[in-house]
Amino acid sequence: FDSQSPKQELGVLAAKRKPFQDSPMPAGNPVAASALTRLHAYTNESSYREKAEKTLELLAGVAARYGIFAASYGLAAAAISVSHSQIVIVGEDEAAAELYNRALPVRQIGKTVLKLTFSQAVESNLPPSLAVTIPNLSAVKQKRTCAIVCSVMSCQAPVHNIEDLDQLLREEKPAA
Repeated sequence: FDSQSPKQELGVLAAKRKPFQDSPMPAGNPVAASALTRLHAYTNESSYREKAEKTLELLAGVAARYGIFAASYGLAAAAISVSHSQIVIVGEDEAAAELYNRALPVRQIGKTVLKLTFSQAVESNLPPSLAVTIPNLSAVKQKRTCAIVCSVMSCQAPVHNIEDLDQLLREEKPAA
């Protein structure tokens, strides 16, 4: 894949393997499907999701045979079956650090936590799914520290304290 093919082919011996199972490194195809799923979540570009689905469908028939050695496949399948969510913390003070520290340990497949300063919260620094919303929030324009929870290409109203963030996180559907 990353080397030149030999001049003389040796029949089946020249076939390049793409192992499905994890051993000791995660298998490439499921990891690629996970990356494509994440790219779709950030860009809403359907071709990324379609490629991830095709990859996982291709491998679905043999996944059960590999047990724990198909862990990367299982994670990729779980990631594509849930909606991706982003928790965006915007601020530069202690409150921003507290909101970030509260959001970070919430373990979910398909969840991303971003911490931005006010100068970083501009359209050019954000994925398309967030670029329209985050820079235009009144809290961000007023440089008021906030946390925004976004999922399925829409965002909740900004919150400004840990209690309200906890409430939003409880209301979010668990991703796995």
